[in-house]
Amino acid sequence: MALASTEVTPSSYVLIGNNVTSITFQCQSSTPVVIGISTTASGIATATDGLIYNRFEGEVKKLVADLSFESGPTYVYAKALTGTSKIVYETP
Repeated sequence: MALASTEVTPSSYVLIGNNVTSITFQCQSSTPVVIGISTTASGIATATDGLIYNRFEGEVKKLVADLSFESGPTYVYAKALTGTSKIVYETP
């Protein structure tokens, strides 16, 4: 596994976990990130609610199913709450 990082904005969710069962990520900016979980790779609407993580908050090897009420989620998306945020995440 390797680490990757990306800058996200509030305008749309960015895929950070593609067909995964667990995820590791951390918000590394002063602007919080919103994490959205889905069962499809087709993306999720910008207005979709998600979990908010502040600076230096995140998850380590967290089961994606534990982050969602949906059955069988495997796609993890991120966007900034406001402004621009940086998120670091593990890639396969």
